[in-house]
Amino acid sequence: MKQINLILGCHSHQPVGNFDFVFEEAFAKSYKPFIDVLERFPAIRCTLHYTGPLWDWFLAHESQYVERLATLAKCGQVEIMGGGYYEPLLCAIPERDARAQIRHMQKFCEKNLGVTPRGMWLTERVWEPHMARILSQSGVEYAALDDSHFLCSGHRPDELYGYYMTEEEGEAVKVFPIQEKLRYLVPFHPVQETIDYLRELATEEGDRCAVLHDDGEKFGIWPGTHKSVYEEGWLEEFFQALTDNQEWLHSVTYSEHMDSHPPIGRTYITCASYQEMMAWALPTPRQRELKAAREALEHQPELKALCAPFLRGGFWRNFLAKYPEANTMQKRMLRVSKCLERLKNHAGHEAYEQARQHLHRGQCNCAYWHGQFGGLYLNHLRTAIYEQLIRAENALDTLEPPSAPVTLEMVDFDGDGQAECILENSALGVYISPHDGGTIFELDSKAGAFNLTNSLARREEPYHDALANEHRHDPSESEATHSIHDPFQAKEAGLGALLFQDPWRRSSLRDHFLPEDTSIEALYRNEALELADLPHARYHATPQDTSVTLETVADLRDHPGTSLRVRKTLSLIAGESELKITYDISSDCAEEVSGLFCPEFCINLLTGSAPDRYYLSDDRDLARPMLNTHGMESSLRHFALRDEWQGLETGFRLDTAIGFYFFPLETISQSECGQERVHQGSVVFPCWPLRLAPGASKRFELTWYVRRLHANQS
Repeated sequence: MKQINLILGCHSHQPVGNFDFVFEEAFAKSYKPFIDVLERFPAIRCTLHYTGPLWDWFLAHESQYVERLATLAKCGQVEIMGGGYYEPLLCAIPERDARAQIRHMQKFCEKNLGVTPRGMWLTERVWEPHMARILSQSGVEYAALDDSHFLCSGHRPDELYGYYMTEEEGEAVKVFPIQEKLRYLVPFHPVQETIDYLRELATEEGDRCAVLHDDGEKFGIWPGTHKSVYEEGWLEEFFQALTDNQEWLHSVTYSEHMDSHPPIGRTYITCASYQEMMAWALPTPRQRELKAAREALEHQPELKALCAPFLRGGFWRNFLAKYPEANTMQKRMLRVSKCLERLKNHAGHEAYEQARQHLHRGQCNCAYWHGQFGGLYLNHLRTAIYEQLIRAENALDTLEPPSAPVTLEMVDFDGDGQAECILENSALGVYISPHDGGTIFELDSKAGAFNLTNSLARREEPYHDALANEHRHDPSESEATHSIHDPFQAKEAGLGALLFQDPWRRSSLRDHFLPEDTSIEALYRNEALELADLPHARYHATPQDTSVTLETVADLRDHPGTSLRVRKTLSLIAGESELKITYDISSDCAEEVSGLFCPEFCINLLTGSAPDRYYLSDDRDLARPMLNTHGMESSLRHFALRDEWQGLETGFRLDTAIGFYFFPLETISQSECGQERVHQGSVVFPCWPLRLAPGASKRFELTWYVRRLHANQS
């Protein structure tokens, strides 16, 4: 009789910073009902992996669930798989942190489940060759990759039914290929299709092993799956089919297969992930080209069989080049990790251990990249990462206080070969890019552990192509069972009209010199006429003790051969939660130069549609316009954004009354249920009328402040 082994695994994860109601829904619709069904089928072996944010939530809210898993693990029906505790991408964090996160998960499982995991779930199945050494040195015996890893490394499809040995510097680990076809069959096709497919793979020798390991959320959380998997009984039918066919279809865990079968051989896997991830890592135009190439191969079966495995896209680190916001966040994390390592002689101290936990939580992968949905585009996830990193630094500052009340560091922060400026006091951290318009790309309020400038530029994504023929989303479609990779509809009409692309990163203090009749709509659409090439200008930085001066010279559009000289000085005062900004502007033009001088600020208070987040001014009542408002206010010396939910206000005080333009920054991104708009910040333009006579100069001053509100202030 032909036989085959089947490994069934589920990886379940919720990111650090996700809403509590999401954890509750995932538990009720997916995690708990899966175990409810599994317990009724003792012949079914299953390998389960849960990430640290879930374990933390289970212990706090559903401790009985942990006890049930421990019982299943001890009787051998469930194998618990380990991993990096807070689900980091091992290629994005230092090796010392990777080993620490793996050890954290191992200790948790030993303490709470009574087992030591032999294997490890690799976040997003992102593999780089050096990881074999990290895993081996951390006591990890095996990991699961995708079949695409093996195919693009030179293996044939018929060689992917078992496990291989791989190594780095002699440190070896076992690697299993996950079958893509099984991932797409389960649970979206009738159960019999999966059984028939496995029967085709069975052999007389019976030594083959097929691996089905995918997101646990596909069993209940993905659109339509709770109805199909549980209400209509797909999972029960599947487990019953496995039980009924156990004479030839053997349900096993990874460990059971390893203990009874030798490796197929030795292999070396190239940098890879699952196919979709490798496509998402490409720039948008190249994604379209890859898609076109794959579609062309569909019409040439013989050529497809030869070439398809090698059409592999990019690899994960490309996200750091594709999205500068992701790179900034990752480099911010590395900065904290280096500080923690420098202070490792304090290990065991309460502040040090708090900092370590905050750092590890800040390494949760989801906010660092973007693919089919969510991730980097979800501002609450980015906010959570920054909160953890700022809290880690705050804790470390208690162990090694800064050398002065105000510090200024010139360092290549983001790895672009050019120095950035980091200006700090006990209240604020100001990160400045002289070569990118002399902009502020991060401003941290340390007391609230909040990055006020955590925005994301509007840019083109491949899934925007579907909006060319958009129509209103039909709510009934949400009940259909989809694969998460299927296309979805727009969640509201008119999104296609909002697909603007920003020509620069939405940092703060990006300077503009504009015609006096510039409209708010022109600014919103990036159609405003620039009278000088300031937005992309490179500024020369001159550091002082408590300030930095940035200078540039930009050609004037309407006066060939002449230029505008801009000098801006950013200063912090010890202990004060405000940044003083002084502009000195002059021109070498023989004629009068006139227009609006408008530095751009982008501040993200997480939502634009909540009535407790609004614009205000001390000068007059603005009627609390919400932060998704497009507008202009004239003759103000004070303009601010208030967040009553956080108890935070940030704004600008000026030495003269001027006008302010403001509008919301909204991206269109994909979610599990469709394309939707996501608030990425509020863009504010203070607008000074600028008239420069020949040989004259002009000075403007403003103070950007941050303050905490009293709990009862409104």
